Amino acid sequence: MKVGDAFRRLALPLAAYYGITLAVPLANGAWRSGGAFAEHAIVVLVVPPIAIVLACAVGTMARACLDRLRSEI
Repeated sequence: MKVGDAFRRLALPLAAYYGITLAVPLANGAWRSGGAFAEHAIVVLVVPPIAIVLACAVGTMARACLDRLRSEI
């Protein structure tokens, strides 16, 4: 799967995830905790896109390996 397709497909789940992990705590005043919430927010914003890109890369490599194996049989 292409990375752009993966992001389009995961847009709604990502929005829900960001809403629960960022918007709800912000509404409850988590911003008052200072650096702790900022660190949490950075991790929450950075890790999912990296995971999506890595998953796409692994899937692409696995498909290429399977295609090569099938062509040799």
